[in-house]
Amino acid sequence: MSLSSPLSVEVRPCPHGRGLFAIEDIAMGRVIREFDDLAVSSEPRSGPEGEYALRIGEHEYWDGFPVGSPDYWSNFIDHSDDPNSVFVIDRKQRKAQLKATKAIGKGEEIFLRYDAYFASNPTF
Repeated sequence: MSLSSPLSVEVRPCPHGRGLFAIEDIAMGRVIREFDDLAVSSEPRSGPEGEYALRIGEHEYWDGFPVGSPDYWSNFIDHSDDPNSVFVIDRKQRKAQLKATKAIGKGEEIFLRYDAYFASNPTF
């Protein structure tokens, strides 16, 4: 995977453990990160019991990135019922984008809505 631009996010402590935060203002619609070579599997493989895997289909999981990966930070995007970002997934091209769905101010936490990808995803 190659960085399309310098990252505008970082992992920081938050009330629920660690989360992903903007280190600069991010405009609505901006692609925060592009992911190439999307690895989709039929069972989660990351972390204990696949805790970082995002279920994206009946038998499809996008696993979290291992420690040391340049994309490990993406494992810390927390759930919100009112998210400010979304993963746009293109299975055919094996690509994904993390895209801002609202303006995100410097210092704000970045959230996804996990159950938007598959209803049984936990929303903790």
